[in-house]
Amino acid sequence: MQNSTVLMSSPEYFRIEYSINPWMVEGVEVNLELAKDQWSGLKSTIEKCGAEVKVIPGNTVYPDLVFTANSGIIKDKSVLISNFKFQERQGEEIIYENWFKKNGYDVARIPSEYKFEGRGDAFVYGEYLIGSYGIRSDKEALIYIAEQFELKPKIVKLVDEKFYHLDTCFQNLPTNNNDAIFYPEAFEDSSLKEFSDLFNLIPVSENDANKLACNSVVINESVIFPSDDIDIIETVADLGCSVEISDVSEFLKSGGACQCLVITLQ
Repeated sequence: MQNSTVLMSSPEYFRIEYSINPWMVEGVEVNLELAKDQWSGLKSTIEKCGAEVKVIPGNTVYPDLVFTANSGIIKDKSVLISNFKFQERQGEEIIYENWFKKNGYDVARIPSEYKFEGRGDAFVYGEYLIGSYGIRSDKEALIYIAEQFELKPKIVKLVDEKFYHLDTCFQNLPTNNNDAIFYPEAFEDSSLKEFSDLFNLIPVSENDANKLACNSVVINESVIFPSDDIDIIETVADLGCSVEISDVSEFLKSGGACQCLVITLQ
């Protein structure tokens, strides 16, 4: 089994007090005790799959700090911190910046005029930067990141506000065939031709997409899905992946599932 380390943020202050995506409905109550149990269940499942989990303490002012995928983009021991689109999350930037500096990372910022929301919209894949823009991140930010990290950009445009980050509608799988699941209708080019030379693309249904099936998280050879009521699970298992389920329904109220709650450090 491979070794990996991920970063999460504890959920004790998670709540919904504003709306910055279609999933978030002001006035919807979060069952905080259930959310804590679900977060702990995901953490335990990640550890079961062979990863170490590091944790940033929650912050009472920033309920979405729990979604650590949006902290930045990491290449080796370098990290570029996010520039959040919405004011409600911008205060998270310094919290993440301080954590990465304290933990030995070479930390930098992208130009302030470019919006970028971290692993939510981009990740390093070998010599490539895989990224999306159009809703929460700017194309110019992705080009800048690719230049700074000396990567070849592979960039697509999102067009559905409900699937506001790449990680809500695309996930590459831990197979030898570079398989990836995606929701075609989230993209300007529903065939996703820009990615087709790197990935064997497997579409998910609208029903699966609305359960955030693509916001599964990959840990070593395992794929952790946010529900067992997802049709694509059978296909993923048939590809040879180890499938795990971690119910994170309380976090779906904010438009995030398993991948949103995690960023891989190594």
